[in-house]
Amino acid sequence: MMFVRTPESGFRLPADPGTPMIMVGPGVGVAPFRGFLQARRALKREGAELGAAHLYFGCRDEADHIYREELERFQQEGLVTVHTAFSRIPGQPKTYVQHLMQQRGMEIIGMLDRGGQFYVCGDGSRMAPDVEAALRQCYQTVHGVGEAEAKAWLDRLEAEGRCVKDVWAAGKA
Repeated sequence: MMFVRTPESGFRLPADPGTPMIMVGPGVGVAPFRGFLQARRALKREGAELGAAHLYFGCRDEADHIYREELERFQQEGLVTVHTAFSRIPGQPKTYVQHLMQQRGMEIIGMLDRGGQFYVCGDGSRMAPDVEAALRQCYQTVHGVGEAEAKAWLDRLEAEGRCVKDVWAAGKA
């Protein structure tokens, strides 16, 4: 006998394929989003109208970008817009996903204001808190509000199941 249960985290595609999505997955955190994009491909083939989707992916350098071709195909098919942050390119400043998010804050907050879904997957000890801080900062900037209101907004998104996390504590090597 086998038991299958639905994840309680809410970490799944929105029920409405037209819902805008922002996905943040540095390193191995990109794994579930590859599945999301494969599912969006199938939905598109079935004729579904897809909402905008943005993936903020982080890796160290070009050699570490093992999913480049697959992500480029998803982008060429109109399934997602990929924003890649490289943190270890010689001679360049470290760029993390939260830096790219801050550059596109108006777009991200606009998608969330229109009912979008926000996902983050990966390191819960450093990356996820930094991503949440960047998201709150984007909200503050776009809406001209203080830190307390931005925190209350993010708390509301989480309570509504529109900000979903699949994070874990990174171990030391």
